Amino acid sequence: MRAYKLLGLKRLAVSLLLVFFFASFGSWLVLAKVDPTPKKVIENLVNQVLEVLKDPNLKSPDKRELRREKLRSLVSQIFDLDDISRRVLGRYIRRFNKEQFQRFKELFSKMLESIYLSRIENYSGEKVIFEDQRMLSPTKAAVLTKIVKDGQEIPVEYRLIKRKKDGKWIGYDVVIEGVSLVKNYRSQFYQVLKKKGVDELLAMMEQKVKNLSKQADIKSKNS
Repeated sequence: MRAYKLLGLKRLAVSLLLVFFFASFGSWLVLAKVDPTPKKVIENLVNQVLEVLKDPNLKSPDKRELRREKLRSLVSQIFDLDDISRRVLGRYIRRFNKEQFQRFKELFSKMLESIYLSRIENYSGEKVIFEDQRMLSPTKAAVLTKIVKDGQEIPVEYRLIKRKKDGKWIGYDVVIEGVSLVKNYRSQFYQVLKKKGVDELLAMMEQKVKNLSKQADIKSKNS
């Protein structure tokens, strides 16, 4: 039973974090009147997400889309999907033309949203502890947190970079128990790109998104 609870907590940790990748491009949330520290950026965002998840007025099935839109509106402001996509693709980004890269970003966003948004909505009171802020360089920082429930703890590290054009701190990766989410997806995509190429990767992602959409529709009808 203990192992089952820990697995469930790990899944929630991943879900709470990957929701930050549901990026729509172009707008950024102003979290404070003065430039916040990296820790404050993450603390403000996580607390606002948890407020939406706890809101009793958004719990009913007919409020599902409104709740999801509020979550998207919040989390799409902190992580830059363009930057994350480039990091995930790494050296293989040279194989993508402009249109292919744009399509990759769109599919990557939809895939992550389909997989994780339904999971984050299963939030049931897990506590998030904001521990410390560690500077990795003058322009990079790691914010250390823990997700806690029933005595179980999952260490989570948010990594942020100070954007040159406006000095804002934006997220570029999340590390859960030492595992980088960017590196994890990079490994998956590299296998396809190495063996089959860009068009095949995009086709596989398109099929994945379609399958996830069908599964969500079935689940919604049965709920």
